[in-house]
Amino acid sequence: MSAPTNPGQWDARLLRPVVTLGITQIIGFGTIYYAFGVLVTPMGADLGLSVTWAYGLLSLALLTGSLTAPLAGRLIDRHGARAMMAAGSVGIALALALQSQVQSAAALLAALVMMELIAPLVLYDAAFAALAQAVGSNRARRAITLMTLMGGFASTVFWPLTLALVQGWGWREACLAFALLHLLVCLPLHLSLQRNARRAAVADTAPPRYAPLPQAMHRRAMLGLSVGLTLSWAVFSAFSAQWVPALTALGLSQASAVWAGALMGPAQVGARVLDMVFLGQRHPMITALVAMGALMLAFAVLALGPATTATVAVFAVLFGVGQGLGTMVRGTVPLALFGLVGYAARLGRLASLRMVVSAGAPFAMAGAIALAGPEATVLLAAALAGLALLAFWRVPWRMQA
Repeated sequence: MSAPTNPGQWDARLLRPVVTLGITQIIGFGTIYYAFGVLVTPMGADLGLSVTWAYGLLSLALLTGSLTAPLAGRLIDRHGARAMMAAGSVGIALALALQSQVQSAAALLAALVMMELIAPLVLYDAAFAALAQAVGSNRARRAITLMTLMGGFASTVFWPLTLALVQGWGWREACLAFALLHLLVCLPLHLSLQRNARRAAVADTAPPRYAPLPQAMHRRAMLGLSVGLTLSWAVFSAFSAQWVPALTALGLSQASAVWAGALMGPAQVGARVLDMVFLGQRHPMITALVAMGALMLAFAVLALGPATTATVAVFAVLFGVGQGLGTMVRGTVPLALFGLVGYAARLGRLASLRMVVSAGAPFAMAGAIALAGPEATVLLAAALAGLALLAFWRVPWRMQA
């Protein structure tokens, strides 16, 4: 069973939803996450909060957001991504407007919690479901790859944009500007998605490229997938947050650590392009295994070699490859294993795990470095990556290939 082979029809059907959701993901990630790193210093000074305390409030908000991710997935399955993402745009706009008016740490926490409770309706997992509903199972993989390529520019756009807004107007005005972006750009774009796409995709007569696993294998497959993704998310989120402190603890200069970190972005984009070109016709679990292999190899390089600029550059590229492919895997593998029915609900359950891990892993890594040292922490990360690879390998996907 294969996907349709008419290239013109195939690409034309992908173009509109990919570009639409690519734009909303740039704005979504840019305003909900990346902007915070620029806003935190002036916002903390205004509210009498240290940067550490401000990030602590964000972590607490992330934990509360994990509670609504499964519900968001069920709502998207039931009512369609178009309606729920549009509602999410309005909710995020209100949360940003509230953030612009806060006068205390408690009020800031309330605004951040509101934002994180609604975020699962507008970010990647919702967008993955929207693409699957819009273009069907067979085309969804390439659509997800192309959309994540666009979404990868969120930091490139919003770090300098947020800095310009803060310097020109102030952090409160920046939050209001972001609220307007969600109302005036994201809301209309989400409403422009095809009506009844969910029913059309489920009723699509074209057989899926990979028949969903038998119901009796769902529990085993979901368990292996959950373990593999959770372990890899722990490593990705911990090292992304503690990149400079971890590498400087290994003996690298701060400037070299920052320079190495700049290699991650191009590595992520390059890995997604190469996956689309060379692995696009293979089972997406192959991509998952490549991602976990790259992650494990990255830490092996860091553990076995001296922390020089060259070895850390190799580490950064391999880490970026694993992270770039890992973002796609969380959308493509569940669709291939289980099919479109209940897809968003499964993504919601996985997103709940990811949010909990993302909130706690950076603190756990800081504690590991302090208690056991950076070298032992790198070895622990390599072991976790290896266990993630093993968990993915044990998922019963080969019967589909």
